[in-house]
Amino acid sequence: MITNYLKNESAAHTSATQRMQDIRQRFKNADHQYEFYIANAFNTVNFDQSFESFQRLDQLFTAFKNQIGVLDIRHDADPSQSNSLMLIASHLGQFLAERTSTPEQWFSREELKQNLPQNNVSLPESFLYDYALVLTNKIVFPLLVTHQYFKQADNAQPFSQHIESEILNHLIMSGEEKNKIAEEMHALQNMYQKNYTLNCGSAFLKLVEISNLDYSLQSLDRLDELMRELRQNYIASAEKFLSDQSNFYFVLFLSGYLGRVIAQHAGTSLRWLNPQQVSQMIGSEIAPQLQTCRVAQIHNQVFFTTGHIADFLFAPVIQTSSLQYAKQIINDILKVRTPLYLAHPSKSSTYQTSVFHDVLHQAGFLLGYVFQFIHGVMPRHDPNASMDPTSFPPGNTFIKHMDGPDAGLKQLELNPQDYPYNVMAYEMYACLPHLRTDAISLHIRQYGEHAINLHVVVPYFPVFDYRGFQILQPYLSACDSKTEQEMPLILENMQAFFDGIHTFEMPLPTERKVWAAHYKPASHPYPQNFSQN
Repeated sequence: MITNYLKNESAAHTSATQRMQDIRQRFKNADHQYEFYIANAFNTVNFDQSFESFQRLDQLFTAFKNQIGVLDIRHDADPSQSNSLMLIASHLGQFLAERTSTPEQWFSREELKQNLPQNNVSLPESFLYDYALVLTNKIVFPLLVTHQYFKQADNAQPFSQHIESEILNHLIMSGEEKNKIAEEMHALQNMYQKNYTLNCGSAFLKLVEISNLDYSLQSLDRLDELMRELRQNYIASAEKFLSDQSNFYFVLFLSGYLGRVIAQHAGTSLRWLNPQQVSQMIGSEIAPQLQTCRVAQIHNQVFFTTGHIADFLFAPVIQTSSLQYAKQIINDILKVRTPLYLAHPSKSSTYQTSVFHDVLHQAGFLLGYVFQFIHGVMPRHDPNASMDPTSFPPGNTFIKHMDGPDAGLKQLELNPQDYPYNVMAYEMYACLPHLRTDAISLHIRQYGEHAINLHVVVPYFPVFDYRGFQILQPYLSACDSKTEQEMPLILENMQAFFDGIHTFEMPLPTERKVWAAHYKPASHPYPQNFSQN
């Protein structure tokens, strides 16, 4: 006889959290898999808490509907069907909790009333509301979500996209509270570009879709057309328009779009700040208001892109087009910014004899080493953990700088040991036009006749990111004019850098080869016009 774990009275003394976690352990035991409907199919999905596993679940749902059709799992259904519903819901809840940095906490109906009396709304009688996942500022019913993907022939979005939408919504709604303004602004871009709906509702999704906002400079004219449409047909007054939270977030989306286009076409960094952060940066009080609520730091200057959007939408007369506004900033930045280049394995057959081979190889070897501390034998469990800055002069000694990167960078600058070259790595954030994520900063110095002062940034998604641990394509820049002159030759010989990584990982067992397993430059390409090459 198969136990229905959704209605298992013998487990009534345990908490809802324990029950939802137990169902995952139950399925892992091969002796109990007969208790689950389509268990063999779930084994092919391989619920490993990766985002890819839910994309595999998308394929399972598609195949299921093609071969079997829809399935309305009811409270008195075959116990194996109820157990499978509970299993998927449990994995969904675990993933959402982990990727939003929230403890996995489930409440039954009774626990919900006891622990969250302020949310004492009348829930439908359906068993699909019997287990609630409690996230920051939100309660989710994973049984209900999962049931829809069995029951409905056509869903608005695949299961994995529903999950992505939930996580992006979390980043947006918690951005101000957690002081993660960049994550909020980039998540808004993702939401609108992927046609996802905000928790508070997404204003003007259709207008965005037909405007073809593709981050080109020419698209700024289409952005202005969209805003003129709002002025003429949707805005009676700024106060009334902004009283709808979804409209406020739409203004932030427009500001984020403009900021990204500028940074992308200037080929430089983009950071997003709130008024308090800007005030601290410039040493002058910035009053919180719509025009200043989100400020773009592009290269090393701040720009009030939200102010431009607000003026365009609400001022009596439009003063400046978005294209004019952007071009002026881009032209000014291009005069002073340091060009960025993407690192590619080179096709040069002579790179091994290059004057830059040894230092580039050394840098790659160091990179392979430091990734062992980030995602090696013991992957990180604390998102606030950081690696000690590490330098690697000629020889086989990695030198830790426990007091931070400054002392190590000073050694690279002064070179008191008279090394022919030296390299150093530490952690930073890569603040790019299209995302902000963790990164390894590599400072590469060669001294003497063929001196170079090179900075390589290697962005990566940490293990806590919902997309899973991935290493993105490195990009590099010259730290002085002489290195900039040598950049064509450096780029031509970057194979030495990639060889250095391979040399470090070559003797390691397969499971420890972090770069080999997780370097995925094609998965998340850089936007057009970002780099010089």
